Amino acid sequence: MGKLSSTVIMLVSALLATGALSARSYAADLAEAAQAAAKEAAEKAAMGMFPLKPYAGAKGFVSYAPAGDFYSPGTGRTNFIDYNIGWNAAAFGGVTAGDFVKLQMDTGYISNNVSSLSGAIDGSGSVGAAYVLGGVVLSAPLSPLTKKVIPFAGISIGAAFPIVGEITGQIDNGGTLEPFTIKGNQAVVGALLARGGVTIAINAKLGATLEYGFFQTADFSLSTTDNISSSGRASTDMTAHLFGLGFEYHF
Repeated sequence: MGKLSSTVIMLVSALLATGALSARSYAADLAEAAQAAAKEAAEKAAMGMFPLKPYAGAKGFVSYAPAGDFYSPGTGRTNFIDYNIGWNAAAFGGVTAGDFVKLQMDTGYISNNVSSLSGAIDGSGSVGAAYVLGGVVLSAPLSPLTKKVIPFAGISIGAAFPIVGEITGQIDNGGTLEPFTIKGNQAVVGALLARGGVTIAINAKLGATLEYGFFQTADFSLSTTDNISSSGRASTDMTAHLFGLGFEYHF
């Protein structure tokens, strides 16, 4: 009987000790969370109602461009240019304004090579654009309990600088192959980028991004040989669906 009592006492003591350790650990976690919240609140109070915190990053995308519209006087608008899969490289930076709003600038270059030209033989060339855009990105954690997965969406507008590598091909004119060329001759046009994706927090300052973007420019002017456009003038735009990865660092 004495041995049984001793065993029971030891078990109860062990359980009490384990409970005490768990309670201390839980209390320590709560204290740490409270300290972090107090620190964040103090930073916000010091910086005002909408603290501005800088961040920057870079991204790489695969660019899928649908058939490009081509407009020429007299023939109107047609789907003339088919593109290969291209690429887009971009850098960005901005400031967070509060918990959910980012004010962001983007700059980058997007390019797609010509796959074929409708009704033409041996079509080749490239269409690209550098751009500088500014806009707003909205983001928020999926749950108040975790800040590891943060969806975002935004829109930016600005300027694009078309870079048209000479587009060439041949037209079959009654059995005679006539060469033609198309060149860009406009320096700057308006552009838009709509985006959505998710940031996965690696640590308190660094995150990895998965993003889809829709990029489009206004029409920009082209010069052509007269067997493409009798006036020697035409225009097109650049539209692309972007799928990419990147990183974002908060200072």
